[in-house]
Amino acid sequence: MSGEALIRELRKLRACVIHPPDSACDELVRHLKRIGCQVDTLWPAPDRWPAHADVVFCIFGGHPSLDMSALTGGRDGTLIGIVEYESPTIVRELLEADVQAIIGKPIRAFGILSTLAIASSRSRFEQRQNSKIAKLEETLRSRRVVNNAVRHLAAERSISEENAYQCIRRWSLEGRASMTKIADQVLACGSELSDPNFQINPKEAL
Repeated sequence: MSGEALIRELRKLRACVIHPPDSACDELVRHLKRIGCQVDTLWPAPDRWPAHADVVFCIFGGHPSLDMSALTGGRDGTLIGIVEYESPTIVRELLEADVQAIIGKPIRAFGILSTLAIASSRSRFEQRQNSKIAKLEETLRSRRVVNNAVRHLAAERSISEENAYQCIRRWSLEGRASMTKIADQVLACGSELSDPNFQINPKEAL
């Protein structure tokens, strides 16, 4: 990505600064607006991820009103930590919150642009990876369900697992339903499956 394209992307970001109102907060807001971001501020800290925020800058350490578990539970963007000093407690908080980057106080213009760019890039990468993992997990779950349904149908009808699989596949095609949904329906059926004339109603699986 070219430098100009990068700046255009950063200017699209909606930032939220979670920090007590003071000169440091004002300074950070000024720098972010200079980059071109839309910026809101919040304090006290909200009990959930700020609506519509692509990136959140949040103060860490020494603020009992800040519940990071509540803030990050519904996380939907990039999280950048703001720290005034280092301690084992703050480092643990940063790790538990899984921040993408940190900036230190006092707030300075140098480093904010690069920190924002790198953190946003890392966040997008993690989102893509999480999406891939979720799809893989769903694929594995579907295969387990179908395999269990195949064995269940084969046992109930005293047929081979290949014939049972083809039967489930046919019901899936006829009803335009996924094999996983048909398999769920097969597993929900009991001894009625042993009747060779019994048919799964694919529409019930939709």
